[in-house]
Amino acid sequence: MSDQNARRYELLYIIPTTFTDDEAGEIETRVSGLISKVGASVESTTRLGKLRFAYPIKDQRHGYYVQVMLSAEPSAVAKLDMQLRITPEVLRHMILSAEEAGSEAKYELVQFAEVDVNLKEDRPRRRVSAEAKDGEVKEGEAKPEGEVKEGEAKPEGEAKPAEGEAKPEASKPEETV
Repeated sequence: MSDQNARRYELLYIIPTTFTDDEAGEIETRVSGLISKVGASVESTTRLGKLRFAYPIKDQRHGYYVQVMLSAEPSAVAKLDMQLRITPEVLRHMILSAEEAGSEAKYELVQFAEVDVNLKEDRPRRRVSAEAKDGEVKEGEAKPEGEVKEGEAKPEGEAKPAEGEAKPEASKPEETV
């Protein structure tokens, strides 16, 4: 690897939680070896922790996130990307240039806290809004005659003027001057 063409990159990859912590450490070592094998050099490796996914990936709901800072030539990064795609222990990966990734920025990850949705005692109770307390008619109840909410259609013959239009005025006798 020649130093004049080398650039800094950030690699973020996810290891499924089907592996134990020790096995995840071994996978990290294998990925670091893979990085060295393609001609890049590892600057630092940080395990960001076990986090919940926004959606399932290959029937997995959680994964160990690992961030690696590396120096490599663009051709070595292409080889690394191809190797990571076929590595079964890596669910997803992303390689960005360090400048684009903002690797110098500080961030904090929040650990996953599991919640049992079946326990009713832990759920916050619904609050009744002030409007409902003040006598607003709820769904299924009859409305007093002549009361229409904004945005609802008025009963027959009563047209609501559009915004910006003048309201129809009661017939006034025309004044002559």
